[in-house]
Amino acid sequence: METHSLQMHCRRIILLQLQLLVIAFIASSPGIAGDNLDNQEKLPSNSWYLLVGAGSSHPGWGATQEKVETTDIILRQKRPQTRTRGESWYLNRKSVLVEIPLTLLREPDEPAMIGFTMNVNWTFIASQRFQPFIFAGGGPVYTKAEIPGTSSRLKGSYQAGIGLDFLLGRFGMSVEYRYHHLSNGGLKEPNAPLNSGKLLLGFRLPF
Repeated sequence: METHSLQMHCRRIILLQLQLLVIAFIASSPGIAGDNLDNQEKLPSNSWYLLVGAGSSHPGWGATQEKVETTDIILRQKRPQTRTRGESWYLNRKSVLVEIPLTLLREPDEPAMIGFTMNVNWTFIASQRFQPFIFAGGGPVYTKAEIPGTSSRLKGSYQAGIGLDFLLGRFGMSVEYRYHHLSNGGLKEPNAPLNSGKLLLGFRLPF
């Protein structure tokens, strides 16, 4: 009975990851009904960010068993959409964040993880300089790391986070905190997940 419950939980995780990816792809279409096409000329171009930071899993957070500490390096492309919503402080724009995360394991000392994630992002753009944002998404991860309680080289992740952009002309910075879940979705046993928190500093690249 416990095994059946675990399998159902893993299937729900896989379904959630697929749903998040579908949402991200749908959100990337500029032709969504209701988009504010009148603001097309104000739509900013795609921008690139390099994010660096650190993370740690927390034993006891959900089914997480192991303490894993990481250094995270993420290449991100932000793809703004035409849609704007709200007014005053609530004025926001939707974007898709395409990320290639490289995760270096500090403890335990194991091989790195490489992944691909797509996230739906909402940035509040009332201020021209300080812009808070939220995001959620997920994607596949590949690693040869042998972390106790985990298995399978191919894993899946989902995440959600909050942050703040500091805009300085063509340059900019960001700071963000994200919750990150990693497991193999029931592809292989054992399958103890890693639920982590990550703090990241981002630098907007001038191209």
